Amino acid sequence: MTLALILIGILVQLSGYEPRLNFGSVKDCGVGIRYSHRQPRLINGKESIRGAWPWQVSLQVLHPRLGLMPHWCGAVLIHPSWVVTAAHCIHNDIFSLPIPELWTAVLGDWDRTEEEKSEVRIPVERIRVHEEFHNYHHDIALLKLSRPTSARDKGVRAVCLTDADKRPVNPKQQCVATGWGRVKPKGDLVSKLRQIRVPLHNISVCRDKYGDSVELHGGHLCGGQLDGFSGACIGDSGGPLQCSLKDGRWYLAGITSFGSGCAKSGYPDVYTKLSFYLPWIRKQINRAVDEY
Repeated sequence: MTLALILIGILVQLSGYEPRLNFGSVKDCGVGIRYSHRQPRLINGKESIRGAWPWQVSLQVLHPRLGLMPHWCGAVLIHPSWVVTAAHCIHNDIFSLPIPELWTAVLGDWDRTEEEKSEVRIPVERIRVHEEFHNYHHDIALLKLSRPTSARDKGVRAVCLTDADKRPVNPKQQCVATGWGRVKPKGDLVSKLRQIRVPLHNISVCRDKYGDSVELHGGHLCGGQLDGFSGACIGDSGGPLQCSLKDGRWYLAGITSFGSGCAKSGYPDVYTKLSFYLPWIRKQINRAVDEY
């Protein structure tokens, strides 16, 4: 049996120690605080279980003119000091704000309307947007937290990363997208974290649907329902598409990038494919550690 290699730093942060991102098995990555074996079968745009996705992050931004946006995008904890999100959350048609002081990562959250015991707010210290990002190409960015998460943050865990995602797409693979995005195109953001099962498709399915509007390549992942019943919407960008490993852990397969709007019938969603960008992620994090 070929075991997936898991990439993640040590969650228990030693004083003054900043781990590099290397291969290795970590006990708690990809495991929810509260886990139900029945959970994956109960997700079609439904409310999630509190603590099921402890690597989910909400990004807040203090816009110089518009004020505080309490939830702008999703993100994912992949390392004690780093979260990953979509580059278009930082650079978009509304603003371009690669200014760390304006951003805060909210970890361990489930209900955005309540101040929860598990909730941790950490200012962002550094932002690294992929240098080739444009028009949803290389739609990925890394945000360094001003302090690392630790064992004291009991409602927070990192997701697993793996470079073993080179197999043909399996539509039956157990994959889930999570976020606080709108349920309807003109509706409000939801207060409690929601989840949806996402079937994966060959990238050719998304190419056929989106045509020449966006040139899709190896850094994209195609997934989602084709019946228009459920899918990603405004506010879900940057959040995780996580797939289950054979050992029951969840690894980060993709980051929510774009779609037809909000679950338009016949149109799957497009995600940034994490395995394609692992060399870039590792380079950015390890370079920052060396600089420190």
